[in-house]
Amino acid sequence: MTPLNRREQKKKSTFAEIVDAASTMFADIGYEATAMEAIAESCAISVGTVYNYFGTKSAILATIVTGEIDEIMSEAGERLDLDTGNPVDALMPVLEIYLDQMTSYGSVLLKELFRAGFDPAQTELLADFVSVDERVVAHLGESLRAMRARGLLSPEVDVDAAAFLVYSIVATALMVFTSIPDTTPAEVRSACESQVRIAFEGLGAR
Repeated sequence: MTPLNRREQKKKSTFAEIVDAASTMFADIGYEATAMEAIAESCAISVGTVYNYFGTKSAILATIVTGEIDEIMSEAGERLDLDTGNPVDALMPVLEIYLDQMTSYGSVLLKELFRAGFDPAQTELLADFVSVDERVVAHLGESLRAMRARGLLSPEVDVDAAAFLVYSIVATALMVFTSIPDTTPAEVRSACESQVRIAFEGLGAR
């Protein structure tokens, strides 16, 4: 292995150690109580090294979440139930795995994640969040296309627009979770399903 390759391997190893240590601390003592110095101590590196890899604590949080989103999207694809005759029943298992993962962080941690995502000063972090949003919407689009092919959606449905609408409903439900005290994950799922049902069934009289 060349010196350059060894340096790259060391960088990847240190990056992973920081993320793993932070993830454990966020879960054990909470995001607010976790200090960058404590993360550095856990990894046996200087706090300056941690800041070299991640400019802020919220950047570490974003890295943790974006990595997990890719994993759960892969799992969610297996949850699509094309055998049901109802489009909402077909899609909700896909949405529930995403909702369950996001609410598992807790309202405080999720609120911090949203705050970091809307911080215009953190341009790299914003780019990461946009990339995650795009991947989630694209995944929803794939699910909706499969549903349309099975006759669960009208052939005229604009799948891309529908995917964005569904994602907006999910994001709104998660914002409610962070802003209204004592909202439970079950209530988030129920509210999301209710709104998705309205989106699919419409408001007009039949």
